[in-house]
Amino acid sequence: DKKNSWDLFPWKDFPGYTQSQRCASTSSWIWQFGYDIEKSDDDTKRRWVCKVCVDSRRPNPHSAASSGTQNAEIHLWNDHKVCDPSGRRKPPSKAKEKTPSRNIAEMMKLNTRDAREQQIANQIIGRFDRLDFQRLVVSWIINSNSSFRQSEDPYLRAAFEYLNPLVKTTEAHITHNTVRRRILQVYEENKAEIKRVLATAPGLLYIAFDGWRSNNRHALYGICCYFLNTLGQPGKLVLGLP
Repeated sequence: DKKNSWDLFPWKDFPGYTQSQRCASTSSWIWQFGYDIEKSDDDTKRRWVCKVCVDSRRPNPHSAASSGTQNAEIHLWNDHKVCDPSGRRKPPSKAKEKTPSRNIAEMMKLNTRDAREQQIANQIIGRFDRLDFQRLVVSWIINSNSSFRQSEDPYLRAAFEYLNPLVKTTEAHITHNTVRRRILQVYEENKAEIKRVLATAPGLLYIAFDGWRSNNRHALYGICCYFLNTLGQPGKLVLGLP
């Protein structure tokens, strides 16, 4: 029964923890093979403790944060060959070791123990600004009227990394979602300036609506304003984005 199931629990290995008082259901299959404990002074800090480890009297039984199930599943399979009894979830494949990213000194074969080569490495690193690089990519996509997903093209990314390995080591690549978010951010930041410029325009304003349909068949509209500025030069501003 539940009371006896806790008799073997090694509380000495988990000071400050008690049995969980959570109300939510622990429906995942991993809880058939684990204990649910929580910090006595913070019930949001809960852990899953491997029951198989405890039952086999293993020192330092494996535990994992209860917010996810993947770590527990991997442990149960790799250490005990235990998987979902219902068969709904397949045994997790053994996680591949992640190859650590090489730093710029390793990529360029610089000996940072040598003062001159250390200075070269620092100069290369100092000249690269991750945010500036991302800003330039977004500007290129806007001005070339390219697809936001162009930023994810593997050949383009390979070219960036060839020109500067720091693009890879600093994880400076951006996704189409990042491009969209940056564009909307710039748009919001410049709303006040748009209002000021249009308020001082000496002539008529012409509003144009640009409509198109996306690949997933969403109807989209952009709104632009054409005008002459105070110097009599033609100008164009974006008033609305889809």
